Amino acid sequence: MRRFAALKPAAEDFRIFWDNAYAVHDLYEDRSDFLLEILGECERAGHPDMVYEFASTSKVSFAGAGIAAIASSKANLDFIRKSMTVQTIGYDKINQLLHVNYFKNLQGIKAQMTRHAQILRPKFEAVLKVLEDELGGLGIGEWTKPNGGYFISFDAMEGCAKEIVAKCKEAGVVLTSAGATFPYGKDPKDSNIRIAPSFPTPEEMAQATDLFVLCVKLVSVKKLLAQKEN
Repeated sequence: MRRFAALKPAAEDFRIFWDNAYAVHDLYEDRSDFLLEILGECERAGHPDMVYEFASTSKVSFAGAGIAAIASSKANLDFIRKSMTVQTIGYDKINQLLHVNYFKNLQGIKAQMTRHAQILRPKFEAVLKVLEDELGGLGIGEWTKPNGGYFISFDAMEGCAKEIVAKCKEAGVVLTSAGATFPYGKDPKDSNIRIAPSFPTPEEMAQATDLFVLCVKLVSVKKLLAQKEN
């Protein structure tokens, strides 16, 4: 984050759009990831206008019915206000009031996210257990063990991600497209797969992950045999 804040672009109007979507989405009460505050870092680096920071409650209150917010320097916000005068008639003030009355303050939001974590945590742990039991130590895949958010990032052997996702789909498990986390979905190594455990039950996630690791093994063995032949 400090690296972004210290950028010195040639264009004076260069801006970074910073999505802080998962800043309060912790899975564990006793541990969470510490995030630097990007606007403060930009100001300390002498670039207070570098970043527009965006957030919403769409994954806090109700998907598609949340409220959005933007934070930035005074100069940037003045520019945004001027631009938005011709883009919107008005805001959904009733929905804004509903959110204020329900959450009340930051502690109210944190309490809501604690309830979310109680639902999400068993699903993440079901996936991680299967990955560790079936792939741990094999050298054909690595994965994150997130403290928050909605995704597990899995790195397969180079050149295998698309084939793994395709095999899973053939067997009935549809994953996010390989390379989805890269600009335009183009992963130069074709290795990254994003696993989203949020919707199915923990039991379903374990079953789906069993199939996933089987596909990982099949594709990896194929690649290793090809490398041996060469």
